[in-house]
Amino acid sequence: MKLSYRGINYEQESSSIEFELGELGGKYRGSNWHYRYPRHMVHIKPKVYRQYRGVAYSSCPYTLVQESYCRFTPKTPPVKNRSADIHWENMRRSLDRRLAVALEKGDTKLISLLEKESQQLSL
Repeated sequence: MKLSYRGINYEQESSSIEFELGELGGKYRGSNWHYRYPRHMVHIKPKVYRQYRGVAYSSCPYTLVQESYCRFTPKTPPVKNRSADIHWENMRRSLDRRLAVALEKGDTKLISLLEKESQQLSL
């Protein structure tokens, strides 16, 4: 394949190393890409349990410690959903604001409609 970089033409040299496809690494520009490992390399699994100066430790993400807590979970009192109350408060505040504007303008028809709406909200 002929390539050019800053006006200098050159040929791409194919790699003499054979690669083996590994696990899926992710997506790049809509297509999947995989990890590539040279074929001559031996895949060694990492040691999970290690020892440093005679003290064993593990890089295992899961804890192997026995559970030392009580499995009983006390019932918590149900928490009232405040979103409905907040919604009603916002509706009342909006109605009061619209009623104040209607009173300033002196629109009697709108005032009567807003008072009816206020009575419906108070139920």
